[in-house]
Amino acid sequence: MASDDPASAPGAVTVGGSLRALGSLPSGVTVHVYDHVYRLVRYAIVAGAIEPGVRVVEASLAEHLQVSRTPVRDALRRLEADGLLVRRGGSLVVHAFSPTEIDDIFRVRRELDALTARLAAERGGAADWAMLRAAALALGEVVTRHGPSSYERSEAHEALHRAIYQVAFAPAVATAVGERMLGLAAIASELSYAGGVDEPVVEQHLELIEALASADVERAVAASDRHCEDARRVTEPDTAPAGA
Repeated sequence: MASDDPASAPGAVTVGGSLRALGSLPSGVTVHVYDHVYRLVRYAIVAGAIEPGVRVVEASLAEHLQVSRTPVRDALRRLEADGLLVRRGGSLVVHAFSPTEIDDIFRVRRELDALTARLAAERGGAADWAMLRAAALALGEVVTRHGPSSYERSEAHEALHRAIYQVAFAPAVATAVGERMLGLAAIASELSYAGGVDEPVVEQHLELIEALASADVERAVAASDRHCEDARRVTEPDTAPAGA
């Protein structure tokens, strides 16, 4: 990819095409550039700003995001490992998820969230619930300011679920789950919000948090299941197989 000419690459991500919808890195980003590039491009792919089949060119992304090509190259490698980008010839293109793949993503998310709910209900304390309630309210403010399908909403939502993992799991495990599994949960989340669906975001998350805070494991798991079902439901018209 390093030798591609972004101006001449057919189907390449260019500022005049998909990159215009991609936006740019948050202002002030200096330390974790690679991670921000990865999150932003992941969001753009799953939200549809960069459409399936589009050829992604490293140089175009770096130029648009005004960063060096090294963090972009690293981010693209991780996105390929995630399955969001696939090799086609010598190029990377955006993967088109099949209905079965989307269904599997939500199945994995549901199982992960159920385990998280069970452990959080058993292990959490008053300070944890206060922190999570504040995070849910902050998520609502972000949605009001930037919209339900914005990158900022994606970041705030991911931060909230990372915080829930921190309550549920031992620190090292929470970090590992956040790094390895939260990307999959984030894909499910972006699929749910990609169309700008107007869901009661704060109310949904506060309901989940109150169930976790009850210390009633069955209630917590049931609330987690409802939370996942709500997320899955809003994707169904767009993900059902043709003729279904």
